[in-house]
Amino acid sequence: MRLRPSPATFVRPAALAAAVALFACAGQAVAAPAPGSDTTAPAATPFALDATGSASPVEFDGGMQGFSVESADFAHGYLTKDLLAERLKTLGPRGVLRLGGYSMDLVWPAFGAYRDASAPAQAIGGTVDQADLDGLKRLLDATGWKVTLGVPLKSLLDPAKLKNPLKDPAPQVTMDQVVAEVKAAHATLGDGLLSVEVGNEYDNVTTLTPAEMWSTVKQYQAEIDAALPHAHLKMTGPSANTALTNSVIDGFADAALADGTGAPRRALAELSSHLYAGSHCGTSTATMAQLMSPDTYLKARTKLEGIKAVGERLHHTVPMTLNESNSASCSGQPGVSNAYGSSLWALDHLLETARNGVSRLLFHTNTAAVCGDFKPRDSADYPISYRYYGAFCAADQAQLDAHRLSASPLYYGLWAFRQLPQGHFVDLGLSDDALGKLRAYGIEGRDGTLHVVLINVQDPAAADATDDTVTIGLPRSMHTARATALVSSATGGLSSLDAESITLGGAKVTSAGTADRAPRSTPLRIGAGRSTVTVAPGSAQIISISR
Repeated sequence: MRLRPSPATFVRPAALAAAVALFACAGQAVAAPAPGSDTTAPAATPFALDATGSASPVEFDGGMQGFSVESADFAHGYLTKDLLAERLKTLGPRGVLRLGGYSMDLVWPAFGAYRDASAPAQAIGGTVDQADLDGLKRLLDATGWKVTLGVPLKSLLDPAKLKNPLKDPAPQVTMDQVVAEVKAAHATLGDGLLSVEVGNEYDNVTTLTPAEMWSTVKQYQAEIDAALPHAHLKMTGPSANTALTNSVIDGFADAALADGTGAPRRALAELSSHLYAGSHCGTSTATMAQLMSPDTYLKARTKLEGIKAVGERLHHTVPMTLNESNSASCSGQPGVSNAYGSSLWALDHLLETARNGVSRLLFHTNTAAVCGDFKPRDSADYPISYRYYGAFCAADQAQLDAHRLSASPLYYGLWAFRQLPQGHFVDLGLSDDALGKLRAYGIEGRDGTLHVVLINVQDPAAADATDDTVTIGLPRSMHTARATALVSSATGGLSSLDAESITLGGAKVTSAGTADRAPRSTPLRIGAGRSTVTVAPGSAQIISISR
């Protein structure tokens, strides 16, 4: 039983005679060959999965996704309803925006006694004021999303605690100034303010030990509690760097637990880490092959399992989050982070992260940029620069001025993830030996519907790429199945930069931020407690199976 539920991405053409024969077998849906395609039958790699087991205790929440946004973007007034509302709503009503990143220490909060103070020259990230909060409030009201607010750390420390005081010296923000910003944010956003984050990757920029960082977080919370005694605001931390080890968050958890088992829950809204698949920092270069490799997948899994273990040590009283993640750190890797393969990687990364019990995954993104208009880090225009790992960008300045942003490949991966319902993971029994060709996830929805996500991570531009022919063993009670495909019709394989050629169930995201129609699914045939699905190289299938 061989199914091709929708036209394949970067089509690896099938023989017409074979298609007719397959269609005749049990009446299964088969895609017609692409016009002008070769009629040579594609190679196929068989896989067998078993979805008959019980659901695991690990919960799946399709609302776990969101975006990490530089504080500089916020300070420049880009988090507005007109610019972002439709793009966020398309991804669902329960997302989270994290305002922070490297520029967290480079903005000037103009609140309280500092409302009319001139920003010092070191505030190269811009000035955050009440107008920015008012615009953010309108965005949250329009979308249902919430925010975590990042506040400066470097300027409040003894300079001797900074690893490199001369690198991007921070404006001298005071604790009173931090508290004034938090008070204004709480008064403006209300329940839309989830938590306050202290600093960004403190272990990269300071010599603080994890225990010292825990004490610092407590100090910030005490100052905020004194000013807002009835708000009961909690903190986000430690937002550790992208190291594959978890020594920093382990030490942070040790210090928190040393204050008593209830201390982490009282202080923290979430325990946060960062994770990037690759790097474009300095002389580092990420590649598409690296991004989609089993090695990258397994390294991420090791990191995520370590984060999960920390959560268990905290008795699951504090959510574990990746509040900054993407394909390559330092603005992304051109030709990788902005290429089609990042769609499939993002879908895979979200599912792998969720399966390890992490509560939230935020992709770092720009919010207002012209595609390809990349500025260096020391440019005054850096906050409005296109960063290659952005979720959306404008075709030109006129489109940006009109608030018309095109969805990037990354965005399509998040949109595909959005199609999955809440439920629990089901183990499908996929071996690690298969990771070079296939990623597979099972989710049992709350209504009993089974959802299977199959991702063929092979590059269709490679001569040795094969179809994945996946046979799924199903409970006998399952009789109806439909599949929705994430595909691209562009040439160039996973490295294609043509986001306009990507579709989800035949649907696209318009420059207004909305879908041009609902993604379409294709019916599949189930027989004898199993279904066999063919997934072309460089494509994904989201299969919903019900009674």
